[in-house]
Amino acid sequence: MAADPSGLTPQQLVQQVKEAYGYTWAEMGERLGRSEKMLRKVAKGETSGEAYREALSDLFTHGEVRRLPARRRAKDGHIVPVRAKRGAEKATYVPKDTVGAYKDVPRRGKFKVSRTDFPEGGRQLEVTMPKTARAKGRSAAVSELERQIRNVTKAQRRDDKRVKLEATFDVGGGQGRVMSIGDKSGYHASDILADIKSDFGGDMVAWLVSQSKGRYEELDLKTSPIVSIRMTVFNAHRPKTERKAQDEARTRRRKWRR
Repeated sequence: MAADPSGLTPQQLVQQVKEAYGYTWAEMGERLGRSEKMLRKVAKGETSGEAYREALSDLFTHGEVRRLPARRRAKDGHIVPVRAKRGAEKATYVPKDTVGAYKDVPRRGKFKVSRTDFPEGGRQLEVTMPKTARAKGRSAAVSELERQIRNVTKAQRRDDKRVKLEATFDVGGGQGRVMSIGDKSGYHASDILADIKSDFGGDMVAWLVSQSKGRYEELDLKTSPIVSIRMTVFNAHRPKTERKAQDEARTRRRKWRR
């Protein structure tokens, strides 16, 4: 097998990976989150397979897929339906999106904090924790995350701060799946604390899980505990005066408009 996958076509990658690791078509499809029929088409050159290049390169180099290929979407953003298996009630169905990065996670995690500061008060903080619910390090990690968010809210005298969160879920085998929580614009820092207190009795992990359920229905959160949280802090684009006016009118938050 070649040492560098960068010069290979997806067709060549499929063929070499299958031969080198001895996968069946079904096994290979399972690792890529796609049907074996689609992989056969890539191998035969009946489709370009460019959408699978990154995942195939991962499999080629590491023997595992660290970033699953995203599902194809139409111009309006919805996921394109795919053909159902023979004998199904309907000819097509809308598949679940499989986008998501993977990274190595220690089998026995521990409480650890790393921080990077950016200009204009921005920062990125990553808190890792053991996966066992009652571990002391897990409690310490959650407390540290809450403390950091409180610090963010205290720094909002002039400009509002927003927080983007990424959670890593332990999916077994020394692998973690990295997923964004909330939408691309993140959360207003104060809203996080308010919702944790009012809706989850102060339980931050319960809030994180609830926010994840809406986006990643295919992930079993009972068997895939959160093992790290990455928090990115940045200035809100909306002026603070505008946000305050919307709060008074109770028109800003989706929660208020239900």
